[in-house]
Amino acid sequence: WLLTATGQTVDLAWLDAEAINLDDIAHHLAQLNRYTGACRRPYSVAEHSILVADIAQRRYGLDVSGQLAALLHDGHEAYVGDVSSPVKQLLDDTWLHLEARIERTVRIAFGLLVACDMYRDIIKASDIVALATERMQLMPKSPTPWPILQGVEPADWVDLMDTGRQRMTWSDWASAFRDRADELDYARNQALFAREPA
Repeated sequence: WLLTATGQTVDLAWLDAEAINLDDIAHHLAQLNRYTGACRRPYSVAEHSILVADIAQRRYGLDVSGQLAALLHDGHEAYVGDVSSPVKQLLDDTWLHLEARIERTVRIAFGLLVACDMYRDIIKASDIVALATERMQLMPKSPTPWPILQGVEPADWVDLMDTGRQRMTWSDWASAFRDRADELDYARNQALFAREPA
């Protein structure tokens, strides 16, 4: 089990969707650094997740359900941490099964199983565009190519080194993540109820 930011004790062996909490996810992801901290500035999973949702909307035109799925694509990392891709490749199936189980539980908690399935390829593409953008703008220069980024165009409309972004604290990013999730969930519910017969 682990203790979350809101004081909940969650059982990782038997994680229940009712234990999943947006405040915990926003808080935890805003303090988890991507790339094991190798960026030119602190860059959290929360900020990355917002970027992925932006890309999903701007480049691929995803609806609000798809954007919410994109925003929460790394929501499970609030409970299991952000393990870098090179480390994941060295781990056995135990890790992959744990991550997949927690990821599914988060999707259930937010009613995103269908959206994640429908938009899987677009969310993955948006994540890779974010990766290309982050590598270009935030990572140290290196001649070593990342094969996954071959032919991928970074987002040219965002400046991840913008002074406004750099001034934001982890708490600001937690609030931005939570606000975005609330906005998308509200819009998703509006669209859902608008389709229901009176």
